[in-house]
Amino acid sequence: MKFLSLFFAVFLTIFSFACPQRAAAAQAAPTLNVLASTYPMWLLTRAVTAGVPDVEVRLLVASGTGCPHDYAPTPADLLRIEQADLIIINGLGMEDAFRDALARRGTHVLDCGASLGETLAGYAGKLPAVASCGQRHHDHDHAACEANPHVFAGPRLAARMAGSIAEELARRDMSHAGQYRENAARFAAGMQDLLQRLRQLTPQGARPRVLLQHDALAYLAADAGFEVLGIVQAASSDAPTASHLMQLLADAREKRPDLLLGEEQFTDRTMRMLAQEADIPLLCLDSLASGPEDVPADQYLRVMQNNVSLLEERLAHSL
Repeated sequence: MKFLSLFFAVFLTIFSFACPQRAAAAQAAPTLNVLASTYPMWLLTRAVTAGVPDVEVRLLVASGTGCPHDYAPTPADLLRIEQADLIIINGLGMEDAFRDALARRGTHVLDCGASLGETLAGYAGKLPAVASCGQRHHDHDHAACEANPHVFAGPRLAARMAGSIAEELARRDMSHAGQYRENAARFAAGMQDLLQRLRQLTPQGARPRVLLQHDALAYLAADAGFEVLGIVQAASSDAPTASHLMQLLADAREKRPDLLLGEEQFTDRTMRMLAQEADIPLLCLDSLASGPEDVPADQYLRVMQNNVSLLEERLAHSL
């Protein structure tokens, strides 16, 4: 009897310590597991979920990958998709590498590109012609290549996507709906301030003429009212041939753009050569296609504010 009494005393002591730890672990676990497909979608989702408890926002494609046009999903990627409560994607063909896995999740996927609707249609005629679909996205279907998928790099469209993310999260997590919507409204206000600054770059109505290194900056250029003369590279892996470089140089000398706009995500060797040989100023901006993960929740706004500041400084001396 003494042995049994001692056994139960020890058991109850262990149980009393274990239960609070299990309860604490259960409370610490997120109630909503959100997976963002790419780095810019992760930044937008973090801006919307800032300060909201019990929400975990993870990144599917590594932050240094950039746009996953030619990405090959790993088994770990597919497992993360299956385990997520909500997968937030850019859409417009950006995540075609995950098409089948995303299709299986159905209503657990928020396609932000699909929600842009008429706002995206309003950019028709403002974006430059780019390389053919087959060159840009290889084996992706034509429908996915009709629109430039880099919608995340324009303040106006980024605000719309943040709003869509907030509404979807509010629907799934009604207890924090007000916080999601407040964060999205704050983000939209920041984007509106940037749009006002971009419009003030051309107070006399003179549209700066720019040559883009890559089409990820096309929406930012359109929001600024720039006239985009063309695209230098369709993708980071598509280094221009010698003959193409000569043609680019000839076009730059003929069209005389006010500015060459490069991307920090690309090597700037080609753009530096064009700038030097054609005597045209070069400015490199951050398209937010990739970047570090140890960043604050308002990283998107910080980067875009810096982009606009760089444009203001450069164009003040160029126009």
